[in-house]
Amino acid sequence: MLKIAITGNIASGKSLFENHLKALGYKVLCLDNVTHFLYENSNTLHSFLLKKFNTTSRCEIAAVVFKDPSLKKELEDFIYPLILDEMSRFFEENKGEKFVFVSAALLYEAGFDKYFDKTVLISAPEKTRLQRLMVRNNLSEAEAMARIKSQQPEAKKAKKADFVIENSSDTSVLKNKAEEFITSLNTLL
Repeated sequence: MLKIAITGNIASGKSLFENHLKALGYKVLCLDNVTHFLYENSNTLHSFLLKKFNTTSRCEIAAVVFKDPSLKKELEDFIYPLILDEMSRFFEENKGEKFVFVSAALLYEAGFDKYFDKTVLISAPEKTRLQRLMVRNNLSEAEAMARIKSQQPEAKKAKKADFVIENSSDTSVLKNKAEEFITSLNTLL
């Protein structure tokens, strides 16, 4: 089984790429969804959040941790092992598959890249991502740019990735690139 991580900065098209892989029949785990699930269902996480933040509301916690890097680190140190447990379970459940994919927006920031055989970055020009984000989230240019700037620069991630897929066009082009990517992966086996 080849374990492949998918990453990309906000509004790059990472989720669309995931959906194309799923449509092709591949197993894809989205760590954003895992995190949402844990916030809603993990008693262990709930206990920690209530003790540390006096709330389980993601919005309230985000407002606090993004102002205090030490609290953000403490939260990450608690939740990352829970996420890794879910990822290990996914790998175990799909060990018979030729390829499995895990989508992780903060792949490099979290240090999760070490768990994968290959990484692919979905890339798009900043101007394109800015426009997509403004439309998708109904944000002002300043609000959207603040979110873009809060992430590690795409160029830095591109240097670490095994594959970079440019997504500055429409959905059908990205779908074709997903199919080409699978073909290139097959040559690795």
